[in-house]
Amino acid sequence: MIQIYSDGVAVAAGGTYPLNTAVFFKGNTATQNAVGSVGANTRGVYNVHVDGFATLADAGVYSIQLTRNGVPLPQAISSMNVAAGEIGSGSFETLIVVEESNCSCDWTSVATSLGVINPSESDITEGHINIIVSKLI
Repeated sequence: MIQIYSDGVAVAAGGTYPLNTAVFFKGNTATQNAVGSVGANTRGVYNVHVDGFATLADAGVYSIQLTRNGVPLPQAISSMNVAAGEIGSGSFETLIVVEESNCSCDWTSVATSLGVINPSESDITEGHINIIVSKLI
């Protein structure tokens, strides 16, 4: 299980949120891979919670969306309309399945990288993001 957040970040439209500060880390099933991603390291089912808030440079839509291996997940998004200079917020939870390797002789897991993007057309000038990844089974 891991919890990572970032405060005061600027994220361009279509950009990836940095995930800077790990505040809770237990075991090795979910780890911080790089500044922008969390690794789901063993096969199983993971619960992923994401929440955030931000100020937009211009009026528009504030959105946060989970990616798996760089691909946006349609079931893992939160959006809201925000006026210029106002704060938008959102959150969601989703389940992620990490399957076994395709090789029947290999009992290791398939590498899965999770990240959070700003899929909207609005730049974020001052943002906060929080992600919690927990292995369920």
